[in-house]
Amino acid sequence: MRLVRPILLSLALAAPAALAAPIELPLRVPLEPIRQALAERLAATYREGACRQFTLGAPALEALDDRLRIRAPGAARLGVELLGRCQNAAGWSGSIEFTVEPRIDAGGKLRLRVVDSRLSGSGGPLAGLIWDLAKRQVHPGVERFSYDLGTSREALLSLVRDAAPPEQAAAMQAVVSTLQIRQPKLEDGRVVVPVALEIPDAWLVPPPAASISGAPLGEAELEALEKALEPWDAFVLYAVRTLALDNADAALRQRLFTLLLESRYRMVALLSGDEPAGADPLRALFFDTWQELRAVLDTSRYALFVDAGDALAALEQAAPGLGARPSVDGLRQLARSLRPAAGGDPLAHGWQVDGELRQLFDVREPEPLPPATTSWLDFLVRPARADGDALERWVPTRAQLAAYETRVSGLLTKTAAAEAERAPFATPYDAVYRNLVPTTALIESCWRQYVVRSGKVTYLRSPSGSVGLMQVNQHVWRGFYDVRRLRWDTAYNVRAGAQILQRYVRDYAIPYAEKTGNPANAARAAYAVYNAGPRAAGRFAKAEPHPREQRVDQKLWSLYRALAAGGEIDLAACGVKPAGQP
Repeated sequence: MRLVRPILLSLALAAPAALAAPIELPLRVPLEPIRQALAERLAATYREGACRQFTLGAPALEALDDRLRIRAPGAARLGVELLGRCQNAAGWSGSIEFTVEPRIDAGGKLRLRVVDSRLSGSGGPLAGLIWDLAKRQVHPGVERFSYDLGTSREALLSLVRDAAPPEQAAAMQAVVSTLQIRQPKLEDGRVVVPVALEIPDAWLVPPPAASISGAPLGEAELEALEKALEPWDAFVLYAVRTLALDNADAALRQRLFTLLLESRYRMVALLSGDEPAGADPLRALFFDTWQELRAVLDTSRYALFVDAGDALAALEQAAPGLGARPSVDGLRQLARSLRPAAGGDPLAHGWQVDGELRQLFDVREPEPLPPATTSWLDFLVRPARADGDALERWVPTRAQLAAYETRVSGLLTKTAAAEAERAPFATPYDAVYRNLVPTTALIESCWRQYVVRSGKVTYLRSPSGSVGLMQVNQHVWRGFYDVRRLRWDTAYNVRAGAQILQRYVRDYAIPYAEKTGNPANAARAAYAVYNAGPRAAGRFAKAEPHPREQRVDQKLWSLYRALAAGGEIDLAACGVKPAGQP
């Protein structure tokens, strides 16, 4: 028997005025697996002796109000057997149509009750007689058909059990033991079998809000949080990759890419402390992201995946006091439902560059700039070199700032120009982008790739995992860029950051600026996305902005305008001096 795909799209609370009430989890069964199982039942040829036979072909099945309609091609012969041969045999060919009602029997199996049936096609006056004889076997055959819901029911209950936190496992098992299967109905072209469970009173009431500590996470706590969030990131990446591989539509892939970025920026906000992690961050990430992921899915093509995720979301909605959440195994089960036959662990997490991922979402390998010509500056920076590149592992002293500034300024300017030439912007956005690259580097790192820590030169790293001169976040861009080079290769870091900004200007900032009718908003929107993800594009225009975000956005805008007006970078102050000021 084929597996039924349960889907939980709604919850009905009986007696809403009372706290204690059963909830119904609709177990939705698509018609196609029912049709396939029914075809096996009807495939037999019905015979009464040598001269009476009735055959049916593959049936079609469709919903018709509160009933189902079965249509199947058929053929029949009716005659008298004489001397081993059929005499006066009458033939019929055409189609047969049944109207049936789905029901659940005492054993919990789905059955069909024939309400009506009729023939159509060629057969003359004997067609009715042929059908009357055939009904003796065809009707009982349809009504003997059964569809076992046991596998799908157990899959549903397994998911429900798994959603309970460990301290509620025994209570959840008791809830599952109250299961009742009610009579089916038809909704949205599917057979819906309500599964009723008794939910304890305590689960129906949201828990009191937990107090949130404002203290930053320690190093060990941060590392533990990163590990706890890795399965979530792997789950979203697997889902996004699978859907993108199955769909070549550019608009859909862009939505998937945006969803991936949003999920990862949300994760980075948890790591940075900008958003409180709470006791179960994976739970918050799942329930906040699920509806967005579901919105881009073809529910008929990925029914099992949608159904399982909806089950978790529905349980959380109905029983907020339970604290339902997807476990790591639950996420793995969800991911595998996208590609049941695929091997490997869908939650495998790695930092290597993924060429397929790059191709799916049009992220190029950062191309090196043409070799720089030797200048007198090489002699100034030579003592600071750790390798052949003038900027590598260079932490400039105050006396070296002017030479360092010239080097970095040239790298940023040339990189921005190269990116702008590869994918040109229309006026005035070309100038916006070229000025935004050095401004972003200034506000992000004060043009630093390296710092000295414990007496050793190392790469600049934020608590949330942003690294280097452009502070490219390792978590957000995992799989797209070489993490080691982001950390230790200044030019590579700048090229990656410039690529990211170029994409953000094109995909998010320009549409926002055009929507608002103000091209100047493009710079602010692009940096807001660079800082906090696509959803943040218009945060600087909020009536009541977040104080921290407001400070960052105002600083960016001040630096950007000063640089665009011809100002000069002042690395000693991490700012911009007006043009002509000493």
